[in-house]
Amino acid sequence: KQKQEQKRLMDRLEVFGEIPLARFGHTITPVAKTKVVLFGGATGDTGKYSITGDTYTLDLLMRKWFKLEVGGITPSPRAAHSATAVDNLQMVIYGGATGGGSLASDDLYLLDLRTGDAKAQWMVVPVVGATPGRRYGHTICFSKPHLLVFGGNTGTEAVNDVWCLNVDRTPFTWVKLDIQGTAPVVRVYHSAALCSTGTATGMMVIYGGRTSDSSALNDTWGLRKHRDGRWDWVQAPYKHNNDPPVPSFQHSTLFLGPLMLVIGGRTNKVNENVPLEVYDTETSEWYKFTSIKRFRHACWCIDQSIFVFGGFEQDSPSVPTDMIAEINSMKACKDNPILTQKLEQIFSKEPVFTGTSGSGKPPHTQGIGGNTTTQKPPQQTSSPQLPGGGVTIGTIHVAGGGGVTVQPVGQTPKDSLPNMFLQHLMRPKEWCANVDGTGRFHFRKELIVSLAEEATQVAQSQEMVLKLRVPIKVFGDIHGQYQDLMRFFDLWGQPTENGDIECFDYLFLGDYVDRGSH
Repeated sequence: KQKQEQKRLMDRLEVFGEIPLARFGHTITPVAKTKVVLFGGATGDTGKYSITGDTYTLDLLMRKWFKLEVGGITPSPRAAHSATAVDNLQMVIYGGATGGGSLASDDLYLLDLRTGDAKAQWMVVPVVGATPGRRYGHTICFSKPHLLVFGGNTGTEAVNDVWCLNVDRTPFTWVKLDIQGTAPVVRVYHSAALCSTGTATGMMVIYGGRTSDSSALNDTWGLRKHRDGRWDWVQAPYKHNNDPPVPSFQHSTLFLGPLMLVIGGRTNKVNENVPLEVYDTETSEWYKFTSIKRFRHACWCIDQSIFVFGGFEQDSPSVPTDMIAEINSMKACKDNPILTQKLEQIFSKEPVFTGTSGSGKPPHTQGIGGNTTTQKPPQQTSSPQLPGGGVTIGTIHVAGGGGVTVQPVGQTPKDSLPNMFLQHLMRPKEWCANVDGTGRFHFRKELIVSLAEEATQVAQSQEMVLKLRVPIKVFGDIHGQYQDLMRFFDLWGQPTENGDIECFDYLFLGDYVDRGSH
């Protein structure tokens, strides 16, 4: 019955391309809306493991893997390292084990993909002074502008120190934080995720792990920085009448709004199943759902979907898997109406984009909570309302036009007024000004006025200052030369459903209407 429930919960994501070997102890780092980077890990089975230094990207729109031939100074093969994104198409890795009891160097490596996968470069970040040292089973998070390394094992002992590197200050320097007050016990193979909304904005949250006596942990802590420069730890409270989470290590955590999801992991008992557990930071309550049965895997999420790649399954703990499991968070929590309602509120506000296993980027009460999201400017996804109750898609009222009503061509969104113009004008590869011999657009005056009014209302409904997501394309002044705009779209992609609007936002600057011939 439990296997049937797990099968119902998880779907296999079919992927193509240069599919990486099954592995464990790797990292997967989201570096763009629909792109993640896989690095390192160990392949093989039954003790005959090989440590790798491979770099792959997965395009989630195409569902295709690409193995990168990266230039520069590449990191040595490693597993049990940690990684995080620091900017769009940029990520760092630190630490890890290289096999045979050896540890990777204490260098901080940066992967730069901004010039495209074919020109990707690894480089060593120049650091002055002391470093966190060699370690494995630790975590690294980026709370802008601070890179934070916590815990892990130095090869001789588990630790609970925190090291910070401020990327806004040069020369780059690691600083061991002097944190007063209560702190988490030493641990390895814990998880860390960054909260980026609510009262916990900027806090690194750690959960679980294995301490010095090899026992599993189930505590949650948040690291926060005060305005006066002090850092301190805050332990998340658990309700006493609530079943506590199962102590685990080698798991992953993700934040969806105020909900922290603990995915997979293992315990001190061999082959014990760890349920999918959700901690509500607003109520301090834990909820348990069907077990994911993975450990030493990597996770990330986009909107409602959680993706799990690699690691071991509980039924075959010596052979890693190459399966990418897709879990719909709404489906996973469907039997709990409270969580379902919260998730609906989260996904109705803005897209969620985050990763774990030390690989997340910047996707509220009780001192700890939040999620990793990327904000997008307010957009009209349904028919916006005009003054006087007019609807722009169903029936278009022209404000100030004496009540003139323009009926749409049809009843579906594809036949809406904007699409009428787009179908005629958005043709980057074939459009020219004199397509009909006269250079004039064949649209009635009232249609053009209606479109202008609709665009005006969209602009008026938005804030004066827009928060835009990256990656983003910025277009400058074309002085009304529409054919130039089409040429740009032809060269660098176009914002249409068949183009790359799902991957990029578009920002248009400058003067677009005067001085041009067309």
